[in-house]
Amino acid sequence: MHPAARGEFAPLPRTYLNTAGYGLPTAGTVAALEGALAAWRDGSADWVSDWDVQAERCRVAAGPLLGAPADEIALLPAVSVGAGVVFGSLSPGDEILTPEGEFASVLLPALVAARHRGISVRQVPFDALAAEVGPRTTLVATSHVRSNDGRVQDLPSVAAAARAAGAAVLVDATHAAGVLPVDAEVLGLDYVLVAAYKHLLCPRGVALMRIARQRWDSVPPAVASWRSAGDAYAHYYGPTLADLAGTAARYDVSLAWHAWLGAVAALEFLVGVPAAERRDWCVGLASEAAKLLGLPPTGSSVLAVPVLERDAATAALRAAGIVTSVPPSAGTGTGSQVRLSFHLYNDLSQARHVADVLAPLVPQHPQSSGGSPQ
Repeated sequence: MHPAARGEFAPLPRTYLNTAGYGLPTAGTVAALEGALAAWRDGSADWVSDWDVQAERCRVAAGPLLGAPADEIALLPAVSVGAGVVFGSLSPGDEILTPEGEFASVLLPALVAARHRGISVRQVPFDALAAEVGPRTTLVATSHVRSNDGRVQDLPSVAAAARAAGAAVLVDATHAAGVLPVDAEVLGLDYVLVAAYKHLLCPRGVALMRIARQRWDSVPPAVASWRSAGDAYAHYYGPTLADLAGTAARYDVSLAWHAWLGAVAALEFLVGVPAAERRDWCVGLASEAAKLLGLPPTGSSVLAVPVLERDAATAALRAAGIVTSVPPSAGTGTGSQVRLSFHLYNDLSQARHVADVLAPLVPQHPQSSGGSPQ
């Protein structure tokens, strides 16, 4: 594992390559959760000072990970909540441009907005997104890293095309943040959404949204709660819109306390590892596996490996003690793929190990790249 990870992750009895399914917790996250559960059990916690307020540290830690100021980051429970708020602000006749086969947490809220708000959703090939931005496009919505195959969207080109057309950009950075630089402010990404329980190593129920300051007046905080007030703990009853926070906290959703306590430790750990080291380590492992399997690298930490027989791949991985994602194939045991996803708790020997196991199952696999280098 990466040197910075050695104090946070104990050696596992298996090779875990499914961070795109869920990330493993740091030692700090586990300690925070255990402490919160103990205090909950004996009733000793002050829910404001011990739990709720601590989540503010997540906003600060998330800033460098998303490339945005902390006061432009909202605390949410899921990506779809942020997407729904943004899409719900659009007007009849507006167009959302999105890649074909976009992840459901972005696509479904867009389709719901299309049905109920009179907007249109135009789906185009993932790699053609920037070229398809047109004069009718109001909002471009895309994943940064494609979760099923690891392909990386050309965000600089997409952002430039959107600016030229006067359109906004929404990016689901769930499979990029923490590994690849997101650079929201530099690129002019109006909205960045992240489900933090994957590559950001947080408990499930933690999500982040960067919403650029210039969008606050046009995107109503439609899910505003008591926590959306500037002084949240003073406005439980009878607040007015004048009490809304003067930051992106106006978009906050009431927090699942213990999950956010665990998130503090995870995000602060990741920020403590230089961004270039995180990228080079995680992407480098995926690229090594790709090379050994005769596949093109994706440029991300996620790699989809085609296999001839799903059942055989599942059995081989299980026998080798490797945890990955093997999605169901379309009704048969053949023609599937294995998704690998690497993080700081993985190392080069594990990338080579999984390549050795999968090599015989990859169609037209070159014999010359089947084994690990000596």
